[in-house]
Amino acid sequence: MSKETGGFFRKVVRFVANPTTEWSSLESQEADAGESEYAKSEIKAMIERKRRNDFVRKREFDMLRKIRREGLSADAVQALNAPSNLDMDTRPHTNGAPSDIAVKAKIDAIEQQMVGGSSPRSAPRPPANVPTLDFGHADAPTAPERPTQAAGLSTDIAIALDLVPAPVDTTAPAANDAAPAAPAASAAAAPTQPLAASGFVPQLDFQVAEMVHDPELDEAVIAFANADFDQCERCLLDLIQPGAARFEHTETWMALFDFYRALDLPQPFDNLAVTFAQKFGLSAPQWYSLPDKVARFLAQQKSAAKTAEAEASSSAAAPEVNTPAPEPAHGWIAPEEIDSEAVAQLRTEILQLPRPWVMDWSAVKNLTPEGADTLGQLIRQWAREPIELHWIGSDTLLSVLGDLAPTGSRSVDPAYWMLHLDVLRMCNNPIQFDEVAIDYCVTYEQSPPSWEPTVCKVRLSHDGQSPQTRPLTHVSKVITSFVESQFHNEVEFVQVAALNLSGQLVGDISATLAQLDSQLGASVSLEVDCQHLLRVDFIAAGDLLNWVLARRGENRYVVFNNPHRLIALFFGAMGINEHAQVKLQTV
Repeated sequence: MSKETGGFFRKVVRFVANPTTEWSSLESQEADAGESEYAKSEIKAMIERKRRNDFVRKREFDMLRKIRREGLSADAVQALNAPSNLDMDTRPHTNGAPSDIAVKAKIDAIEQQMVGGSSPRSAPRPPANVPTLDFGHADAPTAPERPTQAAGLSTDIAIALDLVPAPVDTTAPAANDAAPAAPAASAAAAPTQPLAASGFVPQLDFQVAEMVHDPELDEAVIAFANADFDQCERCLLDLIQPGAARFEHTETWMALFDFYRALDLPQPFDNLAVTFAQKFGLSAPQWYSLPDKVARFLAQQKSAAKTAEAEASSSAAAPEVNTPAPEPAHGWIAPEEIDSEAVAQLRTEILQLPRPWVMDWSAVKNLTPEGADTLGQLIRQWAREPIELHWIGSDTLLSVLGDLAPTGSRSVDPAYWMLHLDVLRMCNNPIQFDEVAIDYCVTYEQSPPSWEPTVCKVRLSHDGQSPQTRPLTHVSKVITSFVESQFHNEVEFVQVAALNLSGQLVGDISATLAQLDSQLGASVSLEVDCQHLLRVDFIAAGDLLNWVLARRGENRYVVFNNPHRLIALFFGAMGINEHAQVKLQTV
């Protein structure tokens, strides 16, 4: 009775609220009320999901547009592999629509497979590994580890939008794969079948950024490999001039930025950065001196080695207290004859010398005309830079130049006279400069160069201690470790190896590489850190290619990590990237 009474009073209340409603229809309206409330809650939930999905989709496509505009880095590829946070209840449907809608349908299908388990009403979470493509400096901290359900964008979505190529089937090589024409980020194939058969698959099951061979940059990278830095700079500058083939190509600009960082040239780097920012509307890469970075790294390595040696000796026996003799400064020692090759050697060696650069001219007995000309160009470049030099035996160099360019002999190459005057300017000797200038005027009946003080400061030593030479190539010991691998549902541990290459790889390095072979053990992969590598010449690159081929013949997987662009492009020109993976340094 109470139930009927309650129902009667509810009908009275509804009749009072809706006096125009028939008394008999009030009962059916009561039945529809619950459904209406449920429908409202569902509509609210759908609106909430749509708002959330619109936010996630907008963020993902903003990231895609940024990647398409600025290029794809290794960090960006990692972000592309993250699952999406789009809810599968709000997928758009396609019914034979045009190709753009078909692409969206493919994205939706992928997202349904990659959907996370978060609540529809939970606030959207920004991806942990959003790629930073503003080309920050190399020492910038890496992104934090991505949570399991981080909101990102899968690699398959990028494939659907033609941002990255589809993965290559590792069981059989693609027959008609065409290499990209520009050194943009491309997809790295997964390990080849022999390596996969060993049970180890490196953590490269996603697309990674690589530098591929770019024929238009061959001349520049080959000149850099040959230490012809002036030619390399001219080639790169010509390519990015207004109207040139690479004026709109950011990666060519990035190669020139890497060139200035590798040669420690901050002023032209800053000038290029201003032009780059004005043209592309993007922040330019941050400046750092690669030679300084290499010097700090080698100093840390040396300090760690000394500490380990001291600890070993102290544990064996109490050492005697002796004051160590000071080590001579590292520097460059001039050969007896200075030719163009000797000057090229000087230019490469000073890249790894600590400041101030120490140069010993005491052994010089002769200069070729080509050597005098190239050395004069280098000294004039130093004269315009705010650097400090320490010269030992400069009197010997001046004496040899005086003998090579006697007064009144017009048959002598004027390069000797120009170098003589340049050296006197560097030594801050205006009186002797005027005397040599008058002799030049008498000999050639031409006006000599006028005296100009140099920005560079040179400290002279006549009987100083000869500097100690430093090797150009530094190869660390191989560090091996074991990682967990799963093959045929069986978990096992396999050995991997890692080492550092720093400085410059020049000349025959086959003996050094042979020493590494004895340290590899049973490692199935080898990661080579190249972030402190300045330059690789042709001979060393040939030895490196042969070494990589030998390792691949042993079913080992070789990866070169973080070389700057000119080295990465040179590896592509030499064919090294066809047998090893080269992960580009994108900062």
